[in-house]
Amino acid sequence: MTYAIYFPSHRHMLASAQLRRERTLPDLSVRVEVGNMTRVSLSDVVLRGIQPAPFAVIDAARFFGLRRPEQLPDLMEARQGDRIEEGQTLAIKARGKRLLAPISGTIMFVGDGKIILQQTQGVVEVEAGMNGMVVEVVQGRSVTVEAYGGVLQGLWGNNRRAVGTLSMEPREGVEKIRADAMDTELRGAIIVTRQPVRQSTIDVMEQQGFRGLIAPSMEPDLIDAVLKLQRPVLLTEGFGSMRMNTTTINFLIDMQGKQATLDAVLPAALEPRIPEVVINVPLTGNNRPNPPNTMQPLRRGDNVRLRSGVTGKISDLPKTPILLDNGLRMMCAQVELAGGEKVTVPLANIDYLG
Repeated sequence: MTYAIYFPSHRHMLASAQLRRERTLPDLSVRVEVGNMTRVSLSDVVLRGIQPAPFAVIDAARFFGLRRPEQLPDLMEARQGDRIEEGQTLAIKARGKRLLAPISGTIMFVGDGKIILQQTQGVVEVEAGMNGMVVEVVQGRSVTVEAYGGVLQGLWGNNRRAVGTLSMEPREGVEKIRADAMDTELRGAIIVTRQPVRQSTIDVMEQQGFRGLIAPSMEPDLIDAVLKLQRPVLLTEGFGSMRMNTTTINFLIDMQGKQATLDAVLPAALEPRIPEVVINVPLTGNNRPNPPNTMQPLRRGDNVRLRSGVTGKISDLPKTPILLDNGLRMMCAQVELAGGEKVTVPLANIDYLG
């Protein structure tokens, strides 16, 4: 393998590009709310689905100490098919012992001494997330929206999505925000922080009305806590205690105050999407930007991001493998960092920025 045929991973940071994004609800009973070639805005609902609801199986015969399971129907206060609320009496014994519903839902079955409840099904709505046009509709599954905007792709997300206004953290940092001193401009915003995520960051997110968080990194022991959050968290650098690199900070500062969709996709082996924030950027003039080129090989002068988090430009692409300090001989590139320093980096550790 030589550099001429090496195609690096693409994690775009573009101020303006033509974007196509598919919105899906593959595992639900889906109703498409828009037609093909329909114009949509950020918050327009394009898909609605019924979320599958879990079941609860109650051993009522054991609860009441019944010798014969067929005695249960005579004790029932509600019948099969009835909708019930959590805490409502399902059955009662002569001496007043009551069996209460553990969930709100529907009684699906009564028999064999058992009661089966299905929790109330919830409705899931998916917003367009971009100001653009629907260019493809797959009935019962998905729509594809085409738009023009900025995009910043990260390394990890907690599988949540939200729409809000991009805002930089206060000068003193996210952790210093108090409920009584909360700036009204930050309520409902997607907050950008330069600092790694800490437990105190998660606590503030839970207490305040943030729509989402863009941060450089976090320690791996916080993964479970962040996955439980209902709001999206996007990491731009990865895991550890890395700060956000200057190029990314400057990009997000320029985008501050614009509406954006934070799609914090959770990376997985079979997941083709990348965690990203798509920013609604108005077009100027008649020139329409091109879509990102995801099939471009690495070239001299390309903007790249190293896996260590820093950014730079390709200054040279040696045609033969380089012997590294660790004893491995690998195909490498020479990268000039923002401060002028030149480093030799294995091609596998380079992401193309666009």
